[in-house]
Amino acid sequence: MPQTTVSKVRSIASHLSKLSDQSIELYIEDAVLELEDWEYDDKYQEKMERYMAAHFATLDHPKAISEAVKGLGSKDYANKTGTEGLEITEYGKELLRIMKKSQGPTFMVFS
Repeated sequence: MPQTTVSKVRSIASHLSKLSDQSIELYIEDAVLELEDWEYDDKYQEKMERYMAAHFATLDHPKAISEAVKGLGSKDYANKTGTEGLEITEYGKELLRIMKKSQGPTFMVFS
């Protein structure tokens, strides 16, 4: 069962405000499914679901970086932040950062 909500996803991704609740709920369900096999600290569950859902939704509905000027009718979209996978969106990059943080520091043992 998802721990995040539609309103939490919208709170970090305002460009998704015009999507229906039902659409965002589908992205949340997809996020929960994708995260099932990942290993991470449970205290990050809700946040990871939220950012994964925002990542999926942003892939389908890119964030506009400029609005149309009256009479001109143009709209530009944000450039991808990476080349593949989670690095394509700012939400995916944040998810990767959380994932790394949840796994704790890396220690090297010297003998």
